[in-house]
Amino acid sequence: MDISEINSPYLQKHIETLKNENEDLKKAFECSYDGIWICDSEGVTLSINKAIERITGLKKEEVTGRNMMELVEKGIFDQSATLKALEEKNTVTIMQKVISGISTIVTANPIFDQSGNIKKVISNVRDITELIQLREQLQKLEEEKNKYQSELNSLLHHIEEVNDIVLKSPNMKKVIEKVMQVAKYDTTVVLLGESGTGKEVMAQLIHDSSPRKEKGEFIRVNCSAIPAELLESEMFGYESGAFTGAKKSGKPGLIELAHDGTLFLDEIGELPLNIQAKFLRAIQEKEIMRLGGVTPIKVNFRIIAATNRNLNEMVASGAFREDLFYRLHVVPVTIPPLRSRKDDIPKLIESFTNTFNRYYHTKKCFSPEAIRMLIDYPWPGNVRELKNIVERMFVTTSSDTIYQKDLPDFLLSHAKPEASYKNGSLKEQLAQYERELLQNTLRVSTTTYEAAALLGIDQSTVVRKMKKYQLSL
Repeated sequence: MDISEINSPYLQKHIETLKNENEDLKKAFECSYDGIWICDSEGVTLSINKAIERITGLKKEEVTGRNMMELVEKGIFDQSATLKALEEKNTVTIMQKVISGISTIVTANPIFDQSGNIKKVISNVRDITELIQLREQLQKLEEEKNKYQSELNSLLHHIEEVNDIVLKSPNMKKVIEKVMQVAKYDTTVVLLGESGTGKEVMAQLIHDSSPRKEKGEFIRVNCSAIPAELLESEMFGYESGAFTGAKKSGKPGLIELAHDGTLFLDEIGELPLNIQAKFLRAIQEKEIMRLGGVTPIKVNFRIIAATNRNLNEMVASGAFREDLFYRLHVVPVTIPPLRSRKDDIPKLIESFTNTFNRYYHTKKCFSPEAIRMLIDYPWPGNVRELKNIVERMFVTTSSDTIYQKDLPDFLLSHAKPEASYKNGSLKEQLAQYERELLQNTLRVSTTTYEAAALLGIDQSTVVRKMKKYQLSL
């Protein structure tokens, strides 16, 4: 090649282009976010980019010219992807630990010449320390979750055994989880739900799972069972001579007996307005005054209230004090009706069967067909009604197996609605359905007020329809 060819414009332009491309490659090499490590065919470091310095903490001058084998032997790296690529003559990806504590993922790519010999190995290095830490944290959280789930399952199993509560359905498990969460805090709980859903059992569970179990008693007050004229003396107690017939020694009230323990106000919606006002003061002042007394008595008790009535509507109508409502309505817990947790029915039947077998010294069981019919029934009286039916079957059947035919007529008629309503006009069929619905509700009610609450109608309407259909409690 003569000098004229070297100085030709075309060649000069080509050389300039190559220079520019080389500069671009150098810039790309240095600007790459991932680390790039270049070694020769012997594993000797030729160059590293700035990202390698940032990722590993190693300086360019510390590693250039040094063999990867030496760096591994001195503990700077635990292993080398470059050495593995040279050995296997193929692309290799490894997890690599650096002496600084950094973890990296390294992919080494061998570059071959025209003869098939390796002339260089270019490695791509990426810091995965944070990813590994996140993975470890995730594993730890997963372990903790499994641990807590195991503890929760053990606790739920213990609750089932000790408190005779069935927890198969998901919505009932959620209720128990919420109850167990609030039990450890000394806060007021309002249990909401239809009659017979097990509000008292739930209240007892809250007390038994709280610190107050070791310090005080669980005192139940049925606000609907105590006559209004006696309710004040029963709740607040009285001193000697407070009224005609009062004990000479006086008597502590139920609130006083709940000192350091739990006061369970069942059917709180039935509490008369005058007692509501006095009870509100007891909550606010943490003290009570016995009837006929002159000295306040300090009390410290936790409140759990329960009702099957709509307290919001009662507040709106003036039947329940708004200030007491907000004092009580701190943590509301709604217990689902039995018809919305049918998964629990077979287990409940099993539990009641075991209980009555022990009590009556029998060995009875329900047939699958009978259990299926019990599952299909809507149970307006909820768990209480189911328990009563199971006991009725125990004492009214002679064989050890209780079959479908042994079940009460109202259950059998519910299983075949088409046979009950296939004849007659629409008006006649509606009347027949109304009568059976009212009859079934009255079976699980103790008063017409309770039946009215279950049906969502006025008590006067219940009485009127009872007369119409010649029904009685």
